[in-house]
Amino acid sequence: MLKNILLAYKNKFQNKLNGKVTIGTKNKKGVILLSYLTDPFIQLPSEIISDPHASYWECKEIVRLFNSIGYEVDVINWWNNKFVPKKKYSVCIDVQQNLERLSKYLPMDCKKIMHIVGANSSFQNQAENNRLEELFQRRHVRLKQRRQIKTNHNELVADHLEGFGNDTIHKTYAKSKKEIFPIHESVSKIFDFPKNKDFDKARKNFLWFGGGGAVHKGLDMVLEAFSSMNNYNLHIIGPVLSEEDFANEYKEELSLPNIKVYGRPKLSKEGNLLVNGKPFEEIADLCSGLIYLSCSEGTSGAVVQAMHAGLIPIITPETGINDNSPAIIIEKPTIENIRSVVLDISNKTEEEIRILSLSNWNFARQFYTKEQFTNTYREFINNILKIK
Repeated sequence: MLKNILLAYKNKFQNKLNGKVTIGTKNKKGVILLSYLTDPFIQLPSEIISDPHASYWECKEIVRLFNSIGYEVDVINWWNNKFVPKKKYSVCIDVQQNLERLSKYLPMDCKKIMHIVGANSSFQNQAENNRLEELFQRRHVRLKQRRQIKTNHNELVADHLEGFGNDTIHKTYAKSKKEIFPIHESVSKIFDFPKNKDFDKARKNFLWFGGGGAVHKGLDMVLEAFSSMNNYNLHIIGPVLSEEDFANEYKEELSLPNIKVYGRPKLSKEGNLLVNGKPFEEIADLCSGLIYLSCSEGTSGAVVQAMHAGLIPIITPETGINDNSPAIIIEKPTIENIRSVVLDISNKTEEEIRILSLSNWNFARQFYTKEQFTNTYREFINNILKIK
């Protein structure tokens, strides 16, 4: 315990002073540079990361995998635009934002890897702008851009591309003319399939669950659809009310009796996923499906988490969920086809909903787990990087 405390304090000091942390290993063969997140390595044993985003665990697992084969790892935050590499790194891995800049300082024989966690920057920026324009055409209001990212050419600099997404997302990188090694998204919390769920009652209850960027993730259309469907309930989990322009524009819809708004989910010290102090699965068990119509993702962690809770995903191809999943796909979402899908699900039998729910739960258990992330990333290291 004392050793872990001292290491955490050392990493905190390194991170503040140099913008990096170093995770060593025995019998060091070389050094890896990972541009991702330093938070997982500067936590004291008494501290927790309450944000349930899977990236914190995934970042730590990448480091563990390289440590296990004898490589020390230097970790910086992906937004660190000041760090200058000075070591003879064998491999540099970056999550889409920093590789172009870092490459200028790396050794010639350093293998440069882009870890895909979202669509191509130009695609994402245009996709959000299109959604905002569509909203303007419907309601004559201009809302803020919230998911814009700096346009970059990291995929052109990279020697290899690996990461999340389906065929739709991977095609946004077509200009690189490089194959993308698929990595399976992990999940923060797994659940048993719900045993006592009232699937009959759930037919008229749906969930929207996501992070920042309500318009980017289709909540505007979902709210407009449910505002005219008084007999159907929508539960919303996410930081919606913190987006003041959105909350003001949709104040009337958000206050309707068939629409309930919760805050961001949090992980407790015991590892439970809580929403306003209530277990996430209790809210999920009220609902038959998740409606998440994002215009650009990598692989949506919110969708994966909902599938693990037994919800039927009603999604766009741009959510990045594997093309073989039993999800319900809306290619081009509109208010009308959202209503249509809601009515279609509500007209299914209780047993049909249970079977579709179980199919998605099984798919998540087989495809989106920490074990699958580890297996696919280890395969990338062994078969593509070919370092041992």
